[in-house]
Amino acid sequence: MFSGLGGLGLSRRKADLAIAAAIVAVAVIISSIGIRLVTGRLDLSPRTTVLSLAFVLFLLILAGAVLTWGRARLAAFHLLAWTFPFVLLAAIELGAAELNLADRIAPLDDLSILADKDRWPPHLMSAGRQVEKDGVRLYRPWRGGGITINELGLRTAVPSPKNAGEWRIAVSGGSAAWGWRVLDADTIPVQMQQILRKRGYSNVTVYNFAIDNIAIAQELSVLKRFREAYSIDHVVFYTGANDATDSYMSEAVPQDRFAGLLNGATDFELIKVAGRVNVKLFETPSDLLARLDNEVLPELARHNSLKDGLASANQWCRARTIRCDVVLQPMLLTRNEPRGPEIRVAQTLKQIYPRYRELVELVYRSTLTTGLPIHDRRDLFDQSVDPYFFDAVHINQAGNKFVAEQMIEIVAGGIPNRAR
Repeated sequence: MFSGLGGLGLSRRKADLAIAAAIVAVAVIISSIGIRLVTGRLDLSPRTTVLSLAFVLFLLILAGAVLTWGRARLAAFHLLAWTFPFVLLAAIELGAAELNLADRIAPLDDLSILADKDRWPPHLMSAGRQVEKDGVRLYRPWRGGGITINELGLRTAVPSPKNAGEWRIAVSGGSAAWGWRVLDADTIPVQMQQILRKRGYSNVTVYNFAIDNIAIAQELSVLKRFREAYSIDHVVFYTGANDATDSYMSEAVPQDRFAGLLNGATDFELIKVAGRVNVKLFETPSDLLARLDNEVLPELARHNSLKDGLASANQWCRARTIRCDVVLQPMLLTRNEPRGPEIRVAQTLKQIYPRYRELVELVYRSTLTTGLPIHDRRDLFDQSVDPYFFDAVHINQAGNKFVAEQMIEIVAGGIPNRAR
């Protein structure tokens, strides 16, 4: 009889060990290390890290409760009770994120107009995709799914000996020029290359010198670093949005600083939800509008990073007798009439970021005295009835092709006959 009870106790103990092991295994999988291994990301967002810690802690305490007896088990259950509200909040946060709740209330992006929107690799969403090299922000070499970052840290071909008569063009800029959320084949530089070849420019090569999330000063640093290695003859700065947006976010200080803009100022969905609800329910404070109109905008008309950066670029280009053109990139709020999914995104931008459009237009106009050939393309998409923007700045594959065609009209006049 007692041996039977002993066997029953041993079986129960084995069952407890098995249950605890399974719980610990789940905790390992959803831990920061486990998520990195599964997704391939080099780093994790604050939101992911916090949620992971909450769930892992709860599961480890639960595993301890399964394995312990008597007072130890009672203490473990008390700990579970104390941590449960945090786990519940984490679960609500996770559910809200899965539903994209903030964007359902007031969207700041809409990926529905993107082709292959689910193919964007997690690696390129992480901060670990980039590294500082001698003060220049570049990428870690990477390859996968139609995207290649070369060993120099650029999303383009490696340098090669220049052919006789070859003409080389570098496209400089931020994430829009680089090709955020599109494959290499759909980026503006690659599209320019293809169009040029179809038009008979067989000896012209276009390189992608853009880096996401940089402004004109950093664009010039990239150009200085690689111009000689690539023997660049002509530079096109497809730029403006990052400098204008940085100016807005640093100087305007809108009432909802946590709602996100280009890629999101915060990853916490519930904070985003609170911000979006706030702008839906309450009007923009009059004192904020007064400060923007009377202080911020006039000062930026006189002095801003885009104007200063392009003046420096002009000096550099003139000193090296290299042709440089500036294309002021279109943005959603500079389009005269948003289309389709763009409409709700534009409405949200106007609500969350008052005077954002006015600031962009003012900063763009200020560049006209920098000395460089300025091609203002704010209205590039105005004559089209198709939606192109999936957020404030970034455009889809069709939009990139449209931009590339317009860029060809700018660069073609400067290509020597020998490049045909």
